[in-house]
Amino acid sequence: MMSYSNIKTFFLVISFLLLGSTSCKKDVAGPKGDAGTPGKKGNLKQSERSFTVQASSWINNSGFWTANVYFPEITTDVLSKGEVKVYMKIGTQWWSLPYAVGDIMMHQTFEFEYLHLEYSKIHGIPPSSPGQVTFRVMILQPV
Repeated sequence: MMSYSNIKTFFLVISFLLLGSTSCKKDVAGPKGDAGTPGKKGNLKQSERSFTVQASSWINNSGFWTANVYFPEITTDVLSKGEVKVYMKIGTQWWSLPYAVGDIMMHQTFEFEYLHLEYSKIHGIPPSSPGQVTFRVMILQPV
């Protein structure tokens, strides 16, 4: 009669033998398929522009800072059928607006030919001026 430790050793040896005898098979790619049909021409035209708002251009507006940027690319078609995306550069990274850290927020609004930027603090005293800030605006306009 086998002891418990011999049975345990026997099953361990069998388990290792079974694991060692199985092999992995690498999948091989099949033949390449036919090329798909080209997509349709899109219905939006994309344009972008970067600019910097100087520290002296921010206006203190009773607790928040604003900058109004003339942007003739923001047309009635863009406002009604297109899209405007605004990004702010922080260090070497671009961040989409609205952007918030803690209780400080930078956000934007649009009207015909104008981009309005607002820098504010959600709670407490107004924030200090945002200083010089670089923005990138991407406009997706109907064709």
